[in-house]
Amino acid sequence: MNKRWRCQSTQQSSVRQLVFVGRLLFLRDFRARYRQAFLKYVWAIARPLMAVLPLILVGNAFGFGGDMSAGEYVLYALSGFLLWQMFWDAVIAPQWLGRRLRRTFVDGPLRPEAVLTAGAGLVLFNSMFYGALFLSAYLLTSASPPLTLPLGVLALPVIVLGGLIVGACFVPLTFVYLDFRFGLPMLAPVLLWTAPILYAEPETGLLAVVNRWNPLTYLINIPRRWLVSGATDNDLLFLMCVALLAVLAGGIYLFFQRAMPLAVQSLPQARR
Repeated sequence: MNKRWRCQSTQQSSVRQLVFVGRLLFLRDFRARYRQAFLKYVWAIARPLMAVLPLILVGNAFGFGGDMSAGEYVLYALSGFLLWQMFWDAVIAPQWLGRRLRRTFVDGPLRPEAVLTAGAGLVLFNSMFYGALFLSAYLLTSASPPLTLPLGVLALPVIVLGGLIVGACFVPLTFVYLDFRFGLPMLAPVLLWTAPILYAEPETGLLAVVNRWNPLTYLINIPRRWLVSGATDNDLLFLMCVALLAVLAGGIYLFFQRAMPLAVQSLPQARR
C-alpha cells in the first residue's frame, strides 16, 4: 500500500514539474517575442483573425451561409474559425516553441514533453481572447444559447488535445528540417477549406465528399453546432474522432519520445 502511494505521489510530482517547466518555457518565449511591440500580445491573435474577419463579415452575401441570416452566419463562421484556430494553434505552437528553444534543450536536461506543455500554455492564452470574441459575437447577434452549450464547452479541451497530438509529430522533424516550419503555415488555409468551417456544409458535389471524409468536419463542426445551434444527427461521429485520436496518440507519443533525443543531438550546438 505504501509503495503504491509513493508511486502515485512520484507521478503527481513529475506531472507538476512538467507543467511548471512548460509554463516557464512558454512565458520566456512569449515575453521575448513581443518585448519590443507596442501592442504586445494583441499580435498573437490579430494576425490570424484579421486574415479571415472580412470574409466572415461579407461571406453570407456570397452564399457561404446557405439559408442563414447575416447575423446567424457571422456567429456560425466566427465560432467555427475560433475552434479551428484553437486546433491549429495546438498543432503549430509546439514546433514553433521547440525550434526557438532548441538551444535550451541542448544546454539543459529538459524532458521532451515540456515543449508540448509550453505549447498548451500558448493555446490556453490565445483561447481566453477567442472566448471573449465568441461571447461578443453572441451578444451582438442576440443569439440564444442552446441547451447543448455545455457539451460544446466540454469539447474544447478535446480539440486542443487533438491538435497537440498531431503537432507532436512535427516537433522533432522541425528540429532537423526547416521545411516543416515553413510548410505548415502554408498548409493551414488548405485544411481550413476542406471542412465546413466558413461555409455551410454542401449536400452534393466534390466538396461534399471531401467534407464527409474529413475528420476535421466532425471535430470542429459538431462542437460548433453544440455551441451555437444545438444537437446534430452526427453527434456520435465526434466520439469516433476522439477514439481515432486516442489510437493515434499512442503511436505518435512513442515516435515523439524516440525522435526528440535524436533531433536534439542533430542540432549544430549539440555537436560542438
